Amino acid sequence: MQSVYNIMQLFLNLDAAILIPIILFVLALILGAKAGRALRSSLTLGVGFTGIFVLIDLFVNKLTPAAQAMVERWSLSLTIVDAGWGPYMGAIWGSPIVIIFLPLFLIVNFVMLFFKLTNTLDIDLWNYCLNFYAGALVYVATNNIVLACIAFVISEIITLKLADLTAGKVQEYFGLPGISFPHTVSVGYLLIGYPIVLLLNKIPFINNINADPKNLKERFGIFGEPVLIGFIIGAVIGLLAGQPFGEILALGINMAAVMVLLPRMVSLLVEGLTPLMEVIRNRFQKLFPGRNINIGLDTAVIIGDPSTIAAATMLVPVSLILAAILPWNKTIPFADLSSLAFAICLITPYVNGNVVKLLIVGTLLIAFVMLPISTAVAPLITELAKGAGLYEVPEGLSGKATMITSFLDGGVPLSYLIYKIFSIF
Repeated sequence: MQSVYNIMQLFLNLDAAILIPIILFVLALILGAKAGRALRSSLTLGVGFTGIFVLIDLFVNKLTPAAQAMVERWSLSLTIVDAGWGPYMGAIWGSPIVIIFLPLFLIVNFVMLFFKLTNTLDIDLWNYCLNFYAGALVYVATNNIVLACIAFVISEIITLKLADLTAGKVQEYFGLPGISFPHTVSVGYLLIGYPIVLLLNKIPFINNINADPKNLKERFGIFGEPVLIGFIIGAVIGLLAGQPFGEILALGINMAAVMVLLPRMVSLLVEGLTPLMEVIRNRFQKLFPGRNINIGLDTAVIIGDPSTIAAATMLVPVSLILAAILPWNKTIPFADLSSLAFAICLITPYVNGNVVKLLIVGTLLIAFVMLPISTAVAPLITELAKGAGLYEVPEGLSGKATMITSFLDGGVPLSYLIYKIFSIF
């Protein structure tokens, strides 16, 4: 089992820009694709992924210091600091239960495919890891490996079923035929976000708001262009953070660059992905006649959508304001602020890219889901991180924090609900 664990660790240490093209290239060759076509498509796919991750790094590296400055400037007196998904996931990887989780995931996915319980073949190893959250929380709460494995399997089953249910809408909106997204964090927030969308569609005035990027561009001209929207949002955040004038302008330009360039990188990714998907899906259609098999990928593929990025960036100051005023909150949002796009990216198709509705949904999720749940699981995440030697409070905030949490991944309602059910045993 240790050798299996080491091999999986080796693969997981590879960037998605390398790992996913390799997996798809090998799979395409096994299923009969021509080597030259498969290689060209895989390399194009890798270039697209690289471009996306370079821009996400730009987004994170420029936005995080501004978010930290806002936290320090407002002197938030909260006792739990958001250390991000890194220590959370790292602590789980340091747990012995991972050796069981990894093969279990593959077994469950193939069994569900065979018995027609899912139409998603999840090839993204990182998606596997996100199902660890429910199992790890149950393991810390109960110290029962069997219950932890059951919780993990339930999380996987629900995630794959939600990927199936959302595949049609997602494929239509993002133009990605044959793709689904069994990403536990994103589908977990969609569970709560979708009913909110249905409610908003029944409220007068709000239901008639048309605020997708195309409509904004038509109605407001240059002021509706993604480049200007990105610049304004970035500059406002820099202003709220009290940054010098030059840094405010720089943050605005960087956010504008992300808004403009991410969709272009996604187009390049789709260019490489489409030929590989055609070969793989055609073969699987023959293996499973009458089935519509989808390939499961990480939602990093779709967070470059202009509406998603615009709303996620605006939700950064919203998160900090809510953290400061909500009486039930003890968490200082910090490291995960730059990853908010993952929480709302699967909600975007259900609001048809409406930035205003997406912002409203995101605000409600932060106030009533992310902040209270990340606060509630802080003792468990802190215990996990301490046990793995990964307790880390971001510099400058250590005097205020007694525990750590993960604002985004720790606040996933699906994982939390499964944990609460199993923790009663």
